Amino acid sequence: MFKVEIKNLSIKANIGITDKERAKKQLLKVTLSFNYFVNNSLNLNNIENVKDYSSITKYLKEKITNSNSHTLENLIIKLSKDLEKKFKIKDIKIKINKTAVAKKYGADSVSVSN
Repeated sequence: MFKVEIKNLSIKANIGITDKERAKKQLLKVTLSFNYFVNNSLNLNNIENVKDYSSITKYLKEKITNSNSHTLENLIIKLSKDLEKKFKIKDIKIKINKTAVAKKYGADSVSVSN
């Protein structure tokens, strides 16, 4: 089994409860980790036999940028289901940090994770 982590991916998205909060894109820092199994007898130098991190990263960015979720909790649930189905990955953990909110309150971070 392999564990993959994509850490602090910068993505701008319209997310929030109020219209005012959703009016302007906010910078989110997203960390995704997941596990997957691969048959060791396969050629692991061939991208067809391992997970394509580039495709997963692009998909994640697109889904978050175009999301209509109002809360990070809802967004995380949707992303987890979509990623598991599309890329056949397991044990998905997503952490999203709202950097502007953290700065506003003088905190190092304000994040939600599953």
